[in-house]
Amino acid sequence: MNSSTETILKQAADKQRIVVTGSRGTTTLAAMLIHVLNYYKRPFDYSISAAGHGISETNRFSANAPLIIIEADEHSMIEFGHHIGLITNIMWAESPEFPNAEEYVKRFDQFADSTPKAGLLFYCENDPLALLVGAKPRTDVLGVGYKIHPHTSEVGNHFITSGKEKIPVNIFGSQNFQNISGAKELLKRIGITADQFYKALSTFPL
Repeated sequence: MNSSTETILKQAADKQRIVVTGSRGTTTLAAMLIHVLNYYKRPFDYSISAAGHGISETNRFSANAPLIIIEADEHSMIEFGHHIGLITNIMWAESPEFPNAEEYVKRFDQFADSTPKAGLLFYCENDPLALLVGAKPRTDVLGVGYKIHPHTSEVGNHFITSGKEKIPVNIFGSQNFQNISGAKELLKRIGITADQFYKALSTFPL
C-alpha cells in the first residue's frame, strides 16, 4: 500500500466509500458524480486521479462529510474497502503485474467479490468483461447493470434523451454516454432523482 492510498484510507475510514474503477473513463464518471453532488450542495469528499471538467483539485477531505468518492485503478481498488463499487469497463493490456487477460479480469472479480453484505455493485453491460464480472451472483450484494444512455445529435449539438425529452450535454462519444448512465444509476441510490441528475448534467463542462 502506497502513501497516497494510506492517506485516502485514513480520511475515508468513517465514511461511506464509493469506488469508481475500470480501464477507461473512470475520471470522467467520477467527475460527473462530483459535479452533480456539488450542484445540489451535498456534503461529500473525493479523491480522483486528475483535475478537469471544472474540478480544480484532485482531493477534498473534510471532517463531517458522510461519504467519499474514490477513483481507483486496478492496483489499489480493493484496498479501499468500498461500500458501493462501479466498474466502467475491463480492457486488458499486457503488463508485468497482469501478463494475461485472465489475471487482469480476476483482479476485477476480486474487487466485485469484496463488495460487503448490503453493498452495491454497478457495472456497464455494454462491456462484455464488465458484464461477466458484474452479473456474477453474490450473496446479499445488489448488482446493478447499466447500458449506454439513449442520445442523439443535431448539427453538432449533443443530447441525451429521456422519453420525448432531449437534454443538452457538453460531452459526447459512446464511453461518455455509458458513463452518464452509470453516474445516473449510482446517484439514484443515494438520493438524486433522474430529473435532478439531468438538470445538473446539462451544466457538466468539457
